[in-house]
Amino acid sequence: MGAPGDGIAIVLVTKTPERAAAIATSLERADDRLVAEPTADTDAALRVLRDTPVDCLVTAGGLTDPTGVPFVETVRDRHPELPIVFCPDEALDAAAVSDAFEAGATDVARSCGESDRTPVLVRRISNAVASARAVAEAERQRRRLEAFTSGVSHDLRNPLTVAQGRIELARREGDVGHVDDAAAAIDRTFELIDDLLTLAKQGERPRELDSVELSDLAERCWANVATGDATLVVDGDRRLLAHPSRLKQLLENLFRNAVDHGGDDVTVFVGDVSPMYTTTRAETDLPTGFFVEDDGRGISQDECEDVFDVGYTTAEGGTGFGLNIVREVANAHGWEVSVSEGTRGGARFEITGVESGG
Repeated sequence: MGAPGDGIAIVLVTKTPERAAAIATSLERADDRLVAEPTADTDAALRVLRDTPVDCLVTAGGLTDPTGVPFVETVRDRHPELPIVFCPDEALDAAAVSDAFEAGATDVARSCGESDRTPVLVRRISNAVASARAVAEAERQRRRLEAFTSGVSHDLRNPLTVAQGRIELARREGDVGHVDDAAAAIDRTFELIDDLLTLAKQGERPRELDSVELSDLAERCWANVATGDATLVVDGDRRLLAHPSRLKQLLENLFRNAVDHGGDDVTVFVGDVSPMYTTTRAETDLPTGFFVEDDGRGISQDECEDVFDVGYTTAEGGTGFGLNIVREVANAHGWEVSVSEGTRGGARFEITGVESGG
């Protein structure tokens, strides 16, 4: 099932199919964000929960009914993070409410059968889902911070250790060549710090988006990157709705990646993603965006799974943060980024889900 955007997908379980359908209809009429899947079959409900994205379970059976507390316990065991609103057919006493919470209910709303209680039930569902989404986002940020700090401690320690060792040798041997090596290691540290600061800024969605001409920005980004004898080919004049400085970071990191892996004579191509039109998909439903592709050495299928991870690099002297920055910029905009082998033998990065800038 699933619900688009900020919609809320619900599985609603009651004693009878007719009752489930009636409650589902009243919920959807009360709040157009809700998409309800009604059923009186607990096994069918469990299959839906297993196979499709669901934001909340609403179960409206009595305590002695299979759709009651035992069902809540089963769902909680299989789906520990899923919000469950227990909404029985009849009002509950304090002991029954306690049983429902102990079984794993997120919230309890009384008397699903009363039509005037629908707004209350909608509010309970919305609050439960909002809370679960906030917890999931906090966990995502925690993992991101954990990966970030791990990268900081590891990648900054290496060049600083080199610099420390070279300075010690210079003191001991009086060889200024060691000082040059130490200076290079310190330069490397500053490069890493710049990348890490950039990465640290990418977690939040940009608030102000502008219409940006992709070809113009791509050419300006190319001028900011050490590209040697590499060549940039931009096709089209597409305008995107994006945060200009963050899109600049994304493009510059993709260009650096292409040159680092494809060599100084690589050719890099930028253009529109061409949707594959079908008879079953409307034009507005198709993915839109742009690609950055090169004619370098290509990328293996195994690498496709890892290239966006913090610290992953196959280039000598690479920081391992460039493509992670690309992913973070894309995610912050609500875009999707993927990599595959391109038509010219090199790597092809596609950024989709991009809104048109007019």
